[in-house]
Amino acid sequence: MESIESAAFSAWPALDSQDLYGWHLRFADGYTKRANSANCTQDSEELSESQVDHIKQIYQNRGLQPIFRLTSISAPPQIDSLLAEKRYRFVDMSLVMTTSLDIQRQAELPTCAASPESWLNIFQQISGKLEASQAIHLKMLQSIKSPCAFAIKKSQDGVPTSCGLGVLEQGQLGLFDVATSPDYRRRGLARELCEGLLQWGGQMGAKVAFVQVVAANSSAISLYESLGFRYAYHYWYRIGT
Repeated sequence: MESIESAAFSAWPALDSQDLYGWHLRFADGYTKRANSANCTQDSEELSESQVDHIKQIYQNRGLQPIFRLTSISAPPQIDSLLAEKRYRFVDMSLVMTTSLDIQRQAELPTCAASPESWLNIFQQISGKLEASQAIHLKMLQSIKSPCAFAIKKSQDGVPTSCGLGVLEQGQLGLFDVATSPDYRRRGLARELCEGLLQWGGQMGAKVAFVQVVAANSSAISLYESLGFRYAYHYWYRIGT
């Protein structure tokens, strides 16, 4: 499972990072908790209060909230309790789900945007995320060094209906930013798009695909289960002030 964590860090890149006490600290000007948190790894130390405060200060010096991302596979045993005692809020229990790409799939390859910029414009239309932070999103997309599929689906009259990002990293395919326009939901479009991305990943040599999904998002979990994804491990955040 640590290989999935490593692949996910590269596939959803921060703009800057550093390692401290065996923790992987990621920074991306505040866009997404995944890219702006202190992440436990298999090398993570059990932190003392002063070490937690040190990490907190590093984030505050960058104008960011201190956020710890803890996984069920590598979080030191006492860290969650310590963060709770220090009044770090528990938020967003999330699942990491995986599926094998060794099985034969019969799906059309996705239509892909020509550039991260053109794909992001469609993602903004579909998701409704038009805030200034999308400029940071673009920087992150442009910094991905691995093979990518900036997938889109359009209606017969050319209206963008759904989109998603597939990133091939370390022999694994990560799916990110899967979204469907509210006017086109519950028509199987996201499933078709994801099937296409899985087909692309398999043809590119990936053996496993993974997704990260908030545990409360039952509709997304059902979608991924229908595609063969199963629970692998989970993670959650502790957010300070």
